[in-house]
Amino acid sequence: MSKLSWFWRLVLAAILIAMLAPLALGVDSGLSPESPWSGQVEEVPLWLRVWLLGVLFPVFLASLFFVPRSLEARAAAAGFILSHVPMAVPLFDVTVGVVGLMHLICWGPALVLLSRKRAKVDPKTPFGLWVHAMLGVLAGSLAFDLRDALLYFVF
Repeated sequence: MSKLSWFWRLVLAAILIAMLAPLALGVDSGLSPESPWSGQVEEVPLWLRVWLLGVLFPVFLASLFFVPRSLEARAAAAGFILSHVPMAVPLFDVTVGVVGLMHLICWGPALVLLSRKRAKVDPKTPFGLWVHAMLGVLAGSLAFDLRDALLYFVF
């Protein structure tokens, strides 16, 4: 069994913390997996607004700079757009748990592609910085999304 690099240890720790924090610390989004998700960011707690508008959205937006030359950036940008289709086209009730599942489906391929690319890029370049930032954003976000989707669909 190969030894995990510092980066993957950090990613796994972030995922574990994100999944267990609501239980251990009582820190939560204030939305249960059954809650309707309107996409109105002003309705969520401040810490979640900061994450969505100050971290997640800018990192996804930065992927547009790399779309012409990077499959990973195309996967991230396309996944972001596709994950918002259910909110734009109200075919069914969109809940926090459904949004979590949509993120897992739409953002998962970008996470896989970026994780394969990470070792081959220089983190000191703009592209390398974006790859590492996007991996962190995806790992953290998908940890919460996995928790919400499991609570909604399984438990």
